[in-house]
Amino acid sequence: MFNFNTPLTIQTVAPTSDEVSMCLKLAGHLTGDGIFILKQAVEPLFISPTPPMLHLHMEDVQYMDSSGVGIIVAIIQRMRDIGGKLEIHGLSDVGRDLLEILRLAALHEVVQVKDI
Repeated sequence: MFNFNTPLTIQTVAPTSDEVSMCLKLAGHLTGDGIFILKQAVEPLFISPTPPMLHLHMEDVQYMDSSGVGIIVAIIQRMRDIGGKLEIHGLSDVGRDLLEILRLAALHEVVQVKDI
């Protein structure tokens, strides 16, 4: 049986003193409250005076609903608007397909999808 209530956890990986880059490892389900948690975690990047870099490690994300896709799209759009860059590591094949369908993969100057 699939448990849809697995909470999202976010771990900061290799913290740096550089305020314009952030590396986050996500685990669990990117749904509901997890959306709010991720939004809060990345918000400091959007007030940076210089274009930020965000690395999202998603290999341990077991499930993502439409609101999870929505927050990824919102992050991509905000990064594009401020001249930032996003690398998504360990995205599932389904996640890659969604990026293609939404034509977000074409925004290669903003978002890069990397293997683990």
